Amino acid sequence: MSYAKTLIPLLMGFLAGVISFLITQDVRTRDPFGIIVLVFLIYAQKFLIPKFEKIEAKDWVAISFLTFAGWYIVWVFLLNLLLS
Repeated sequence: MSYAKTLIPLLMGFLAGVISFLITQDVRTRDPFGIIVLVFLIYAQKFLIPKFEKIEAKDWVAISFLTFAGWYIVWVFLLNLLLS
């Protein structure tokens, strides 16, 4: 059994959170760039995940949510940990 539908979105979410933090740092006016990073990495999965596993249309909601959740958790954690 392949775990690509779960593992790849979580790793991409983690990566998006770290990149978003590095781009925005402590300047709150750059927060939209963090969201753009998230959207780009969700889109990149459209080409990455089908190489490992067959994807149906209904799977993209879960993939997007897992990526968003990972991104949000990592970005908020880094903002609170390193900027407080």
